[in-house]
Amino acid sequence: LLTRLTADYKNDLFEMSPGHVYWNAHVDKANIPSYDYSALLYLNTQDQDFEGGSFAFLDREVDSIVVPRSGRLLMFTSSFENLHQVREVTRGTRYVLALWFTCSERHQYRDSDD
Repeated sequence: LLTRLTADYKNDLFEMSPGHVYWNAHVDKANIPSYDYSALLYLNTQDQDFEGGSFAFLDREVDSIVVPRSGRLLMFTSSFENLHQVREVTRGTRYVLALWFTCSERHQYRDSDD
């Protein structure tokens, strides 16, 4: 899924519920139970192409921040140990290729030819 987050955010094209915004904290597996691993491939760079938009793992003591850089790949387990959010983009457009992986044979991808 290619995601585009802009500073002039008006509406989330993937709105899940009223009031949902992309910077809401969430756990991927809570949204789609078959997600086991999540990955983000950054396609542009913070402070060069956009401002804001950091990725944050939300922890009790201190949040762990990942600064988006073009070509950086971030992978993590999709479960409850990785509550996270994207901080709001304040200028420009942030591009990311988002991917999710499953270990479930029942949910594996199958070509229509199979």
